[in-house]
Amino acid sequence: MAGRAERNAVGDQWVDAAPFRAQLRYLMASGSLTVGDVAAVAGISARLADRLLYGREGRPVRRISPDTARRLIQISDQQVQALRRIMVPAAPARLQLRRLYRAGMENLAIAERLRIAVPELVDLASGADTCSLLLTVRLTAAARAEDSWRYRNRLAWLAAEEAA
Repeated sequence: MAGRAERNAVGDQWVDAAPFRAQLRYLMASGSLTVGDVAAVAGISARLADRLLYGREGRPVRRISPDTARRLIQISDQQVQALRRIMVPAAPARLQLRRLYRAGMENLAIAERLRIAVPELVDLASGADTCSLLLTVRLTAAARAEDSWRYRNRLAWLAAEEAA
């Protein structure tokens, strides 16, 4: 009985997803960003952001956690628009680029995925001191997505091996 009351108290803290879905769409439009880009800026998983935006099996997500809501609402359109202008140290972006290289991706595929020019990647890989914050965000989002994809495929492969 106490466990049920405790669960209900936690469940009551979730918030309506609709305004935060609108915020996600607004941020994407303000900065010409993908759902993964905004997720990386907000510090939430791309999968969570994707579910918020597109729903689950055709059904929209009705509630989200207060933490997710807080992370989304704290991002302004000015911050998103400034991502292209803000220059940051290139080391974190280079680390994410190396993760993509280790996953077997090449410059052209990465550039197309990130919607950037190949010379920008070559410059980063060859030791540029700085890069745009947007490049860092997009590389982070791409590396996370690649890791997630590889993890899901590995789980599917292990399940198939167990079943055999």
